[in-house]
Amino acid sequence: MESKNKSVKNKLNGIITSIKGGVVEVFFEKNLPKTQELLKNESKDIFFEVVEKKDSNTIRAVALSDLKYVERGEEVVSTEEKLSIPLSKDILGRMFNLFGEPIDGKPFKSKEKFSIYGQPKKRDILNYNNGILETGIKVIDLLTPFKYGDKIGVFGGAGVGKTVLIGELMHNISSNKVGHSVFAGIGERIREGNDMYQTLGELGVLKDAVLYFGEMDKSPGVRFRIGLAAVTAAEFLRDTTDKNALLFIDNIFRYAMAGMELGATLGKVPSELGYQATLEMDLALLEERITSNKNGSITSVQAVYVPADDLTDPAVVAIFSHLDASLVLSREIAEKGIYPAVDILKSNSLSLDKDIVGEKHYNIALSVKEIFQKYKELSHIISILGVDELSRSDRIIAKRAERLQRFLTQPLFVAGQFNDSKGVFVPLKKTIEGCERILNGEFDDADLDSLYMIGTLDNIKQNVKL
Repeated sequence: MESKNKSVKNKLNGIITSIKGGVVEVFFEKNLPKTQELLKNESKDIFFEVVEKKDSNTIRAVALSDLKYVERGEEVVSTEEKLSIPLSKDILGRMFNLFGEPIDGKPFKSKEKFSIYGQPKKRDILNYNNGILETGIKVIDLLTPFKYGDKIGVFGGAGVGKTVLIGELMHNISSNKVGHSVFAGIGERIREGNDMYQTLGELGVLKDAVLYFGEMDKSPGVRFRIGLAAVTAAEFLRDTTDKNALLFIDNIFRYAMAGMELGATLGKVPSELGYQATLEMDLALLEERITSNKNGSITSVQAVYVPADDLTDPAVVAIFSHLDASLVLSREIAEKGIYPAVDILKSNSLSLDKDIVGEKHYNIALSVKEIFQKYKELSHIISILGVDELSRSDRIIAKRAERLQRFLTQPLFVAGQFNDSKGVFVPLKKTIEGCERILNGEFDDADLDSLYMIGTLDNIKQNVKL
């Protein structure tokens, strides 16, 4: 991104008067740059973005580059441009930073650039596919199904499998030619981003995906905008290819945290628990861009870090309001070796509706939830007195709940390198059929281990005495 010409430099140059965190104040004698305009320190190739006007001669700008060695008194020049990224169909299979520059060591050229601040487009429900998107993951397809164009949150604390689940969804969606994937790495570890890139490459699905990264070592200005760059790429793929786009965000909570950091540095009065007063507006800036139109849909899966496993955290609650489905991952379930560690009773989807998924799917899902609810109520008695002290009907409920819990686990493709097991894609029809058979008592005498980490019930026929 260069200044348009020398006359721009002579006309719109300013001096850095203050540096605080990732925010600088710049003095201009006249012609203050507009909000969202890019400023550049040409001697050190460092960019800033104007966020607000302080007074008649001073603006505040957030750093979009490393501020190391930048000092007060240095000159910046306005580019009279907004932050834009180069896009073409060649972005697939590649990895980029906030400026759309490749970070995978390979060359990339594109003549056309797109501003990351696009306008939300009106949803056209008549002209895009809003059917159920089959993921091949049993617990999701059965209990928290989602449609094309939905926004799905994957909630959980550290280490419960959010990133692994997102990687699995990217793999399954690419393998089944459902659409192109765009991944936004917001505020996560550099190692995790590299692992994601390597894993997708090894599984052969990188060719259908593009990755944008603003890792935790980057400034809050970068972390707050990398999601906007990714959604711009998703809009481009939706509108220029014959496939739908899928936007994966890891982690949307870090996006909210970056906004909080910027608000604190700018001296804004915080609201509850230190979050910025503009939290809802900041989330809407990104979430409202995830829309569908006559060209296709953008379906979004967003990992949501839950601090201290507290689902009542203000940022978590604010994110909830934008979602069509939520998957809550439980540490307690993960400790039992149940993966994906989905808390069935806390997870939900607006698409689990008889008119959307069909009567049979709806009734089976409802029966599964009911039996898990009853099992939870019995768990306290079981832990103290044991299963044998339950009534006969309660023992049957406990037996079937345990078998359903094991059946809804499955080996994942992205985890194959850790457990030497090959992942499986389970068709929704087989998932419904399997749960129905377990609910009907067909596998009451089956060993629990025979149901653990399998695909369909066809895999254990030879081990079960029916």
